[in-house]
Parts: sequence; structure tokens; C-alpha cells
Amino acid sequence: MSLAVRLLLAVGLVAVLATALVGWSVRDASREIIESDFNDRIEAAASGVSQELGWEAEGLRGLLSPLCEHDTFVDKAQLELDRVKGDIKALDPGRWIAIRHFVPDQASALRLDDLVLVTADGAILGAVDVARIGTRDARLAALIKLPAGPPRLRPTTVGTEPTMEVHCARPNNGVGLVGARKIAKILDRVGLAYRVKLTVVDPGAPLPKSSADVVVRPLDFTVVSGLKVVASVPQDELKTALARLDRSIVITGATAIGLALLIAFILARSLSRPLVALAHETREVVAGEPKRVKGRGGSEIAALAESFNRTIDELTTMRRRVAATERIHARRDVARQIAHEIKNPLAPIRAAVETLRRLRMRDDPAFDEYFEEATATVLGEVHRIANIVNEFTRFARLPAPNPEPCDLAKVARSVVTLHASSPDGAESPGGPRVELVVEKIPMVSADRDQVIQVLTNLIQNGLDAASAVRPDPRVVVTIGPMPGERVRIVVRDNGPGVPEEMEARLFEPYATTKEKGTGLGLAICQRIVFEHGGEIDYRKGTKGGAVFELSLPIAGPSLLERPPPTDITGRPLESPRTARAAAGTEKP
Repeated sequence: MSLAVRLLLAVGLVAVLATALVGWSVRDASREIIESDFNDRIEAAASGVSQELGWEAEGLRGLLSPLCEHDTFVDKAQLELDRVKGDIKALDPGRWIAIRHFVPDQASALRLDDLVLVTADGAILGAVDVARIGTRDARLAALIKLPAGPPRLRPTTVGTEPTMEVHCARPNNGVGLVGARKIAKILDRVGLAYRVKLTVVDPGAPLPKSSADVVVRPLDFTVVSGLKVVASVPQDELKTALARLDRSIVITGATAIGLALLIAFILARSLSRPLVALAHETREVVAGEPKRVKGRGGSEIAALAESFNRTIDELTTMRRRVAATERIHARRDVARQIAHEIKNPLAPIRAAVETLRRLRMRDDPAFDEYFEEATATVLGEVHRIANIVNEFTRFARLPAPNPEPCDLAKVARSVVTLHASSPDGAESPGGPRVELVVEKIPMVSADRDQVIQVLTNLIQNGLDAASAVRPDPRVVVTIGPMPGERVRIVVRDNGPGVPEEMEARLFEPYATTKEKGTGLGLAICQRIVFEHGGEIDYRKGTKGGAVFELSLPIAGPSLLERPPPTDITGRPLESPRTARAAAGTEKP
């Protein structure tokens, strides 16, 4: 996963978590605020109701007492009742109707919702509700016998509304008045002001409880004894507010996440682009000549580039030293082998020369006969020494690879065509068979001529080994990809394979099993492959024969600087321009 993707995921996750946390906090705080507002409204409504009831109770206290003491229509009712000695059936209809009509007018004047003129035995002489006139009410008879005092809560029955009642009565079981004001009007007025529903609950009834739809709270008022009121606030307002808040949180959160991802994308690009550029430059360094890379995008990337440059410089210096050491070591080994190889022809040369000298000194007649044989021997051994020196010179002067884009399949096809009996590698009677199997591979950065040299050497070695023991020599070259950005080249033959005692020395200079071989072919192949940054291995085939497997990096030789070309002695070769610069005639 790239740095940009990880940064986007991290910022997106942080944005989501932050939005969720903030949204949950805001939602919870909003719920608490709204519920606190509900409680405040209920408290304010309770205070308002208590105040209103206090005012109403204070206003009702003693409101009817003056009427019972000296009001005209109460006096007339008492006189009429005394005249008939309490028998209301004997009342004069005309006078009773006048009294009965006077009660509603008096109730309106006193702002009472109900006013009843009642006798001591409960007979109703007049009332706002005319349907009650002529009936008897034992509760009212008992009420007017009580001393006048603060308003009382009227016991409610089915279909009746809760009211505050006050009363007065004439002494000696005379007529009395009972007035009432509805509490519901007060509760409605206060509840409307504070958006709270206030409901009177019967003393014996169970109190309702809060639910998900409504908040319920019981209220007690000492102003009116026995009065129980329940304040309820619907949760619709809370639900609506929370729904709006949720939508706002979602929209705000989505916007915040989008902005965070946009900023993260811009930031990721600003961070990853310099890294991608730096990686591209380093790949170019790996694929070509070492050069200093530039770090752009921040001090950290600049420090990384500087560290990379220092590492490249150190590795370049180290490679030069290692290359020089390896060349010196290789030349020592080759020199040791050359000394050994040259000693062998020197012995017959010396013997031939000494024999010629002895025959010449004795004027031996066999001198002329032996002269041809001795000179032929000397010339043959000198030619052999010359071949050894020439092969060593070719090995020592092997140039460093000059990589360029190379189509390995095309190169291998051209080499196979040269060794096969037909252009397509098909077998023909009496000829060797060389086949090529190619899988799809990318272009490889390599020295084309040196690759041809390696393939030619391996194919020719395989044909020579197979032709010595088989009538149908066969070599198969397989090219295909392999893990690690590399390609594989496998050369198989159907010969006898390499003897076990030679496997450990197979790639050493002058190690060979051929009678006329110099033993430098595989050493040159190994050196070419190594300088390309690859590897070469030998193994015995499962069905016999030799198998040489090469692996080459697609990017080409190592990023390290190539060592300067050297002559056979190991001294670096100077180009004409370099020599002129050293002489001061031209700037390098």
C-alpha cells in the first residue's frame, strides 16, 4: 500500500472518528439542553400555576361573605324561605324566578364559573346551571354548614371539572352561597404561556410516567389543598430538534470528511511526488551511471537524498577498490596458471636446443636429420606459448559492459541460427540440433556483444561435448522471466556433462577437459555475467547432460560506476582527450 493511500485512509479514519465524536458530543449536549429547557419550562409553569392559584385563592377568600351578610337577593331568598317555613314547594313562582335569574348575573359580576344559592337542607334555589335548580345536593348542605375559609378543591366526579370553591351562609341554618372557579382555565392559560400541558389528577388515581413520547412530572401545590397536577411536555420537539441536528451533523461531517480527504490528497501528493521522483531518479541510477539525486519536497527528503548520494559515493569508491582487488587477484591466478602452462613447453624446447648444441659440437652426422625434428618441436611449443599469451591478453583486456536496451530473444535467435542446421533450429540429417524456447520477457539493459559471446561459448561447448559421445548432439536454449525483476537463460545439452572432479574448478581460468581448450571460455562467461550484475550456475541435468543457468537483472549492471578501462598490466587507459587535459592543453 502506497504512502498516499495510507495517508488518505488515516486522515479519512481520523475525520470520521472526529466527526462521530463531535457529533455524538453535540447531540448529547443538545439533548441535555433541550431536556433542561423542558425542566425549566415545567418549573416555570409550576411557579406560574402556583402564583396564579395563589392570586385566585386570595381573590376568592371572603368574596361571598358580603353577599351572605347583607346582599338584597340573598335577603329576599331568606325571607321567602322563612315565609314558607322552608317548604320550597310553597314558594311563589314569580318571586322564585326573579331570584333564580339573579344568580347568573351575580356570578358573571364576580367572575365565577359557578354560583349556587342553596338552603341548609341542600335544596338549590338558584344556580348558573339552571338544570340544577330544584334539586338537592347533600354535599353543598354540608359545605355551607362549615365555617367560611380559604378555597377548597371540589371533589371531582365523572364528567366534572376540578374547581376551587368558596362558600358563605346565613346564621341559624339559613340560605348559603357556593361559588367556584375552574382550575383548568388557569392551567390552560399558564401551560400555553410555557408550552406545557397541565392536567389535574384525581387524588386516588395513579400518576402517569414519562415515556419516549412525553416527559411527565407531577406537581404539588400547597395553595389549594389536595390539588395534584401533572405537567407533561411532548418529546416531538426534542425528536424534531435531534433529527435536524443529525442531518446537520451528517452534512457537516460529510463536508468535513470531504475537505479532510481533499487536504490529505493534496498533502499526500506533495509528500509522495518528491518520493516518487526520488525513487525514479534512484532507479535511473541503478539502471545507468551513478549521479547525484535531488531531494525536493522537504528537509527530510533532502536529507534522504543526501544520504543516498553519500552512499552512492561510498559504494562507488568501494567498488573501484573491490574491482581493482579482484582484477589483481584474477591476474595473479592467471599468471600462476600461465607460468605452469609455459613451463610445460619450455622443457621440450630446452631439451631440443641442448641436443642440437651437443650434436653440433661433435659434428655428429645426425645433426641435419635431428635439426628438422627439433626445430619443428620448438616452433610448435612456441606457437603454443603464443596461444596461451593471446588468450590471457583477451581475458585481461575484456572491457566493462556497455549496457543498452537489448531484446534477448532476438539476440538468442541470431546465435541459435548460426549454430543450427536450419534458421528455425530444426534438426536435419547428420547435423546438430539447436532449439530456442522463448517466453515473454521485457527489454533488458545489457551489452549485446557480450551476451552474444556468452551464448556462443555455452552453445559451442554444449555441441562439442554432445558431439563427442552422441550421434545426435542437441542443445536447447530457454529464455523466460523469473522473480525479482530478472530474466533466466538456461542452456541444456545431451552430452555427458561435466566430470564431478571438475565441477568445483569449472569457472577457473585454464581449467578444462578439452585437449585443445584453453580453459578461459567459462571464466570469460562468468566475468561477463558478474559484471552485468547476474549469476551463472552449473548443474547436472535430470536426464544427463550439462545445464548452465544464467540470471540477469532487467535493469542492467549495478548502479556503481564502471571502472576505467585498463591495459594488460592493470594501468588505466587514458583517452586522447584525457591525456591532453592532463598536459594542460584542454579542459577535461
